[in-house]
Amino acid sequence: MDQEGSSKINAAKGALEYVKDGMCVGLGSGSTAKEFIRLLSKKVRSDRLDISCVTSSFDSRMLAIKEGLFVTETDAIERIDLTVDGADTVTKTALLKGGGGALTREKIIAYNSKKFIVIVDETKICRGTLQGEVNIEVLPFAAPLVMKELIKYQPSIRMARAKLGPVISDNGCFILDCQMKLENPKNMENWLKSIPGVIENGIFTKFDKIIIGNEKGYRTF
Repeated sequence: MDQEGSSKINAAKGALEYVKDGMCVGLGSGSTAKEFIRLLSKKVRSDRLDISCVTSSFDSRMLAIKEGLFVTETDAIERIDLTVDGADTVTKTALLKGGGGALTREKIIAYNSKKFIVIVDETKICRGTLQGEVNIEVLPFAAPLVMKELIKYQPSIRMARAKLGPVISDNGCFILDCQMKLENPKNMENWLKSIPGVIENGIFTKFDKIIIGNEKGYRTF
């Protein structure tokens, strides 16, 4: 296994310690979240835990079911005790997520959880001002108007690689990719949500802990 792969697994192991019997666990999306799903499945079987899960994408749902986890829907639960998910870029106060296009469901599950733990490897850490690609989910009808509003951030509609045309999210929407330097991530998160036609954005400012995996183990950030 390469260094990046072992770092992701170690980050996932760090989050696994917060899983307790009887919990409803929110499952994120992406390569590091997949490692957590696999490890969670093993823990549930070995410790005979009573765990239910809600997922942030069809991709995570299919993997969780394949791994033998009990997957339910948000209308069938009383609460989400813990959500574990990865991120594309992290600082101590904000995250950028959405490279996989699941940002809306990821934020819904994460922000409605009692505890939200972020798992990443060392390459995802940003030491200075948070900057990079900000992903925004928009209604297809509104996309041209939203792009005009965001013109200074060089917005582009994310195009699919295995089909013609735009990427379509699990919610039937388009994903815009913008380039931003975020001096105040919380203000930008709220402003983007105020634009008519925007469903959600990939700026996350509400989380409880960041666990960073490396080749030897993990640490908190």
